[in-house]
Amino acid sequence: MKVGITGANGFIGTHLKNALENPLIFQGNLNDITQVRGFVRECDRIYHLAGKNRADCGEILKNNLVSTANLILAMKLENKFPEIVFASSQQTVWNPDSEYGFTKILEEEILKKATRWCIFRIPNVYGPGGKPFYNSVVATFCYQLSKGQQVTIHDPSVQREFIYIDDLIQEFLNPEFNSYRSPEGETLSIGEIHSFLTDRFGEHEKLKACFDFYRKVG
Repeated sequence: MKVGITGANGFIGTHLKNALENPLIFQGNLNDITQVRGFVRECDRIYHLAGKNRADCGEILKNNLVSTANLILAMKLENKFPEIVFASSQQTVWNPDSEYGFTKILEEEILKKATRWCIFRIPNVYGPGGKPFYNSVVATFCYQLSKGQQVTIHDPSVQREFIYIDDLIQEFLNPEFNSYRSPEGETLSIGEIHSFLTDRFGEHEKLKACFDFYRKVG
């Protein structure tokens, strides 16, 4: 089986790429149907991770919908229907009126036009290699604390569900097709995360691994 990845240079994509054997990496423009057709032609399964999650108003919707629709259009034009594994978000449930959450909902409906699809509604992902001030509060805290910088917490009681990157990748490698999957993470408050990285350091193995990563990198 030839497995392809869109968005392979992102946080999740980098870890997935390392877990697969010689995946085909899409390096073109997903808005270019000719390039997408060539990619689809070569794949038996596609992990669709590419997409904007921060941009000017309207840009997330415009970019991500065209990219995702082009995958389905390319399948129809090529008469080739690889399996699709899609990285969606729990924001489709708890923040569906945001541009990002709304766009993910629409992308899900588009990708269900594939013959075999699996949609992962992913919580907050953390782990070594996450981008501080972008991927998650865990990456930001680990970076700041490992560099001796001050951390600002507005409300330590706020809770979110978090999943460690290695656990998510294992879920990705075992998709159940024509179904929605909600990988189970761990509910932590912002205050708890900070505590595990300071006065309770070492009690949470996965958070410690993140901290150690940022302590070693520049």
